[in-house]
Amino acid sequence: MKSKVGTITVLVFLMALLTGCTRATPAPTATSLPTEISTPVPGPVTLQYIGHSCFMLTASDGTRIIMDPYNSWEAPQEIAQFPAGLTADFVTISHFHPDHDNINGVGGEPKVFIEPGSYQGGSVKITGYKSDHGLVDNVPSDENTVFVFEIGDIKIVHMGAGGVITQADVLAAIEGADIITFDADGLARHPVVEMLEQLKQSHVHTIILTHYSFSENNLYYGSWTIDNILKMLPADQLVVRDDGSDIIVTHNMLEQVLVLTPLALSKQ
Repeated sequence: MKSKVGTITVLVFLMALLTGCTRATPAPTATSLPTEISTPVPGPVTLQYIGHSCFMLTASDGTRIIMDPYNSWEAPQEIAQFPAGLTADFVTISHFHPDHDNINGVGGEPKVFIEPGSYQGGSVKITGYKSDHGLVDNVPSDENTVFVFEIGDIKIVHMGAGGVITQADVLAAIEGADIITFDADGLARHPVVEMLEQLKQSHVHTIILTHYSFSENNLYYGSWTIDNILKMLPADQLVVRDDGSDIIVTHNMLEQVLVLTPLALSKQ
């Protein structure tokens, strides 16, 4: 009899213990399940040639950056007035010449970057480097800021009016750039062939030419026409002329010299 009572007592104890363990572990509820977090689908990174030396970069998060907006009265006659209503979140100015510094022409109350330094523009890392406005008799002329824009693994460089690069930090910064824009007026201040060779040695992929004349009858401060500039390039250089003003930027762009059609090209 005692052994039966003992057995029953042990069984009751074990059942109580198991019941307690079960109650100690709550059943899963909807709030304890992983929550799915939706993330916005990124768009492409685009670069649009507005005209002269001015570009608009649109990042994948929609951030818009305008580089070197021009004053309409100080640009080649074939370039129309600076587009009214063009807005941006940020503006970069390479130097204070009227064909590069039309800050007031950009709408949207953008934040303006002028000096060398590191900045953040939305999803874009922006770094400015001190350079010069080309060489005159092998002597640096006015100051200029080269801006480097990085979105993920994409690197875009806007040279402003920088000439042949003599600064080690600038050379390091442009290494492997997917796109670089530079003023290719064909003059001694910006010797196109020498600059092109320097950029190729820096493994730059796509090179976009800017700041040139359109007609032999209307040379912009003596600058060469784009046709004459292209004739100066090596015969094996890939040159692409595009009827459009904008391109989608990707990492490791095609190795080419690219001539875009300005958005603000006059139809007259």
